[in-house]
Amino acid sequence: MTQSDSLETDPSQSHPASAQADAGAGADDHGSDEDLRRACDQARAAVAADPRDPDAAARLSEAIQLHARSGSRKASGSLPIPPPVEEARKLIVAGSLEEAEVILRHHLQVVRNEQSAMHSMGEIAAMCGFREDAERIFSRSAEIHAGSAEAWADLGMTLHRVACQKDYPEFIFESVNALDEALRLHPGLEGVLAYKAAILVQTRALDRGIATYEELLSLRPHSSAYWTNYAYLLKTVGEFGRGVAAYRTAVTVDPGNGSAWWGLANLKLARFFPADIALMEEGLAGSEVSETARIEINFALAKAHDQARNYEEAGRRLAEGNALRRAAQLPEEALATGDFGFVSRVFTRKFFASHKNWGNPSPGPIFILGMPRAGSTLIEQILASHPAIEGTEELFVLLQLAGELSRAQPGIPAARLYKDLSRQAAHDLGSRYLEVAGRSRTGDRPFFTDKNPYNWRYIGLIHCILPNARIIDARRNPLDCCFANYSQHYQAGANFSYDLHTLGNFYTDYIRTMRHFDEVLPGRIHRVIHEDLVDDFEPEVRRLLDYVGVPFDEACLKFYETERPVHTPSSEQVRQPINRSGFDKWRNYEPQLGPLIEALGDLPQTYRE
Repeated sequence: MTQSDSLETDPSQSHPASAQADAGAGADDHGSDEDLRRACDQARAAVAADPRDPDAAARLSEAIQLHARSGSRKASGSLPIPPPVEEARKLIVAGSLEEAEVILRHHLQVVRNEQSAMHSMGEIAAMCGFREDAERIFSRSAEIHAGSAEAWADLGMTLHRVACQKDYPEFIFESVNALDEALRLHPGLEGVLAYKAAILVQTRALDRGIATYEELLSLRPHSSAYWTNYAYLLKTVGEFGRGVAAYRTAVTVDPGNGSAWWGLANLKLARFFPADIALMEEGLAGSEVSETARIEINFALAKAHDQARNYEEAGRRLAEGNALRRAAQLPEEALATGDFGFVSRVFTRKFFASHKNWGNPSPGPIFILGMPRAGSTLIEQILASHPAIEGTEELFVLLQLAGELSRAQPGIPAARLYKDLSRQAAHDLGSRYLEVAGRSRTGDRPFFTDKNPYNWRYIGLIHCILPNARIIDARRNPLDCCFANYSQHYQAGANFSYDLHTLGNFYTDYIRTMRHFDEVLPGRIHRVIHEDLVDDFEPEVRRLLDYVGVPFDEACLKFYETERPVHTPSSEQVRQPINRSGFDKWRNYEPQLGPLIEALGDLPQTYRE
């Protein structure tokens, strides 16, 4: 996955019983708490109206600091889960279900109907495949503890864990309902609100997620993490000015919040000022800043110096940020390859001839794949502007299916798994893809997009299980594309991007793989060269729509007017008319890109082929 942005809230880390925030120490002589809040809101509105105004940014920082000095609300401690239940839950996570059950049964003999133990028993039942038993336990708990906010909150979180562990999507909605009941009984429970907000974001209920974060911020106006998450959501729905203001609030509250600094850098509308650079430098000098924050701040400083046209220092910061990110990799994450050898050995002309017309015949999926930062979000936005096509996001269903296929026959080499695939299995996998991908859909248009760029590694699988799906290769000049990846901080899933030579090799693997499928599946894949799309826009859009099999629609030419959530770093660009703003940025850093240029060889001249 290319996760360029992410929320800091993790549902698994929230606790149901975080109580409502208490009143703080009170306002000082500068005015009442309400007056100071109002001043902060007005300052944020000024930044949102003009994110590039340094005076507005300075006034916002001053207002936030003044409010913080007046005394903030404090969340009280959470009610602890009984130690036996805590121990049992650790065993559940470790897979020791029988040991956990023994502990829970003993605890329930001592404390009859204790809610957290009941919920854990239900979780064990679900993990063992006894869904009806699990639902009976959960229902019984809801009856017994109907008036307990803590019980409803714990039930909601347990349901969410079960939903994720056992792939019970309907449990997700039941979990939110339980959390809502907890909040009805005890409004303002911070931990419950945070958990609910994270679930809403995961299920793409973004408007409700935004409202929930606003409720959280009314309780905790000085939470840098909540402001960061709120900013991410605003950016995702296209509220870029308000997103800048929220990120600026986050870094003023906590100058060491690397996620917020990078979030600000990742917004093209934002501008860094000398005071920002000084604050980031100060943060890096601190001994308490985490390694993750250090990485993010280096990437943000690179963006700040790039804006100031100080390319030498920007390049140094990029090198430092990427080196730190590379050093933080676990050993098993270090491999960054497209595995061209596997693809060329397994997916041959003979293989596809023997699997002809296998799989689910649905023509609905449209896979937009290629290297990240190659223009795939623009293609998706163009297609999602058509009334017959629904835009989803970067889905990970193919990765999930490949994992399921492997786990179903442990110990069998991957090449053998694909070669031994039966006709029925191919059809079932195609149907499974449609089922899981459908959970990310909100409408019933005949076509939908899957914009995970790394799906180029699964083209062989796609063709076997969904022979009528469309496959679009988004391709961009390798130097522009690779430099865009090198200068982008990814939370996860882009191990190839932290080293210039590895980056060039990965792009080379991608091109070799695509050329292989052009040879063994001629005409199957539609290629969109990003530079051609920008320079010859309407003819390229018409070619694209012809390939998909839908009539031309003028709305596709005005893709920037289409309102829909966009979760990738390109969320701003696709809400603007077509432009060449990203072309040739690598040239400012050419003296530092020797390993990349060497690894790419002649591809800057031949990548179109």
